[in-house]
Amino acid sequence: MNLEQIRAKAELECDYPKDKNCIKVRVGASADHPASADVLNRFQQDIDRCGIKAKVIAAGSSGLYDFEPVVLIEKPGRPAILYRNITPETASELVNGYLSGDNPGPDLALYSIGGEKIDGIPDSGDMPVFNLQNRIALRNCGYIEPESINEYILCGQGYSGLSSVLQMSRTDVIGELKKSGLRGRGGGGYSTAEKWKICHDTEAGEKYIICDGMDADPRARTARLLIESDPHSVLEGMLIGACVIGACRGFICVNSEYKTAIKRLRKALEQMRNYGLLGDNILDSDFKCDIEIKEIESSLVSGEETALIRFLENKQAMPYLRTTYPAVSGFEGKPTLVNNIETLSHVSAIFQNSAAWYSGIGTERSRGTKIITLSGNVVHQYTVEVPFGTTLRTVVVDIGGGVLNGKGIKAVQFGGPTGCYFTGDSLDITIDYETMNEAGGIMGSGTIEVYGSDSCAVEMARDVMSYLQAESCGKCVFGREGTYQMSDILNDIAENKGKHEDLDLLVELGEGMKNGSICGLGRTAPDPVLSSIKLFRRDYDAHITEKRCSANASH
Repeated sequence: MNLEQIRAKAELECDYPKDKNCIKVRVGASADHPASADVLNRFQQDIDRCGIKAKVIAAGSSGLYDFEPVVLIEKPGRPAILYRNITPETASELVNGYLSGDNPGPDLALYSIGGEKIDGIPDSGDMPVFNLQNRIALRNCGYIEPESINEYILCGQGYSGLSSVLQMSRTDVIGELKKSGLRGRGGGGYSTAEKWKICHDTEAGEKYIICDGMDADPRARTARLLIESDPHSVLEGMLIGACVIGACRGFICVNSEYKTAIKRLRKALEQMRNYGLLGDNILDSDFKCDIEIKEIESSLVSGEETALIRFLENKQAMPYLRTTYPAVSGFEGKPTLVNNIETLSHVSAIFQNSAAWYSGIGTERSRGTKIITLSGNVVHQYTVEVPFGTTLRTVVVDIGGGVLNGKGIKAVQFGGPTGCYFTGDSLDITIDYETMNEAGGIMGSGTIEVYGSDSCAVEMARDVMSYLQAESCGKCVFGREGTYQMSDILNDIAENKGKHEDLDLLVELGEGMKNGSICGLGRTAPDPVLSSIKLFRRDYDAHITEKRCSANASH
């Protein structure tokens, strides 16, 4: 089937998206939310009882976890309205008051979207959590039904990007990707077009594509959100990558504990096969490809490319020194394209729209957007997507609501467990690759951990180093012994048994790890400790000299 035939088939099986007289009720929540199923059922029961022409849709999470279940109601002739924290009882109120009548329920509404303003309901353009985002990778999350390929095709421009690519030369596709400015979201920020070009140009009879679809950082929710809420945007990106480099086989690697994500991926792959989007002659072309799901036990080191490839080769997931890039010699010694899940969702968006559209977002050298998950002592622990060039303050304060109980911000750790700290008064730093590198930080997983003014820097550093020591694969001396020694010294300082020379030893150990570790985890593991000593020396001095915690000591 070609794209037109696929769309025609989708419209036959799913007629409500184009029905202008049909009310759409989209119930969005994380897969494990305890109330979502009851809310869905109550909406359906009451709609059936009232004889209303409406479709109830089980959408995925949008990342606004505090407000779930959220319900987006699209009533013909009216602005769409997003409602928060809906229960079965308030679902009945909305059916009786708004779907049957004309009471939009302002007390339950979060905001309205587009069209005329509604009394008592804020417009989305006035809400920081909405107007400060630019959702590209997360464009369909919370809006479409993740278990329906038809919704992705009809409501999300599904597989139009792949169709466009199949009508272009492979070099032209790489050229468009270069124009877009897309960089890998796996942490390093390497040019996606350059990586694809290396793999494309390497001659081999067999090539592979791997999607790193894991949340290696325990605070991250990016992979889970994308797979549970919009798996097809990622799978379409995988097919585009496979087509360009000439791969006939792909793997999508997922945290083994993400049972719902794995179930939805399996269903998505089955639906793709039914539409001829996997196997031979995809979209009536000579392109063929199949994709397998690989479940991987969570560990921080498994996010490293070479460790991931070793796992797929049935070896222990350990990084190794690279003499060549995986794009030249990767899985089973064949050219292998490894891309992060967020990157691949951007790929499908770029070719559904255009490289020019994408390149107009972000900064001059960091194009596009970044998914950020807020965690720690922050009011709203959202997963959001903001343009590069957005400041940490905008995300933490304007979107996240600042620290709980109105306390001040002591520190923010950006980029995951190996990210460095920023003080509360240095949050005007922008989120982009160059600025973070110049500040000694990393993009990493894009997570933000927020610490209130009553936090102790020594305990912050001790806790993160204890985790990193447990996550070290143990292969190289610098990573294995360095994290152990740093953790041991930090324990002594936190327990008021430290000495001033311990700080010099921590710095010396950290510099050695940065220069001698095999993988990125070992090289960046000292950063939280080194930055905490630099910024919050008084906290360390309080433990060493005064034998007390100085949580409120200024830097």
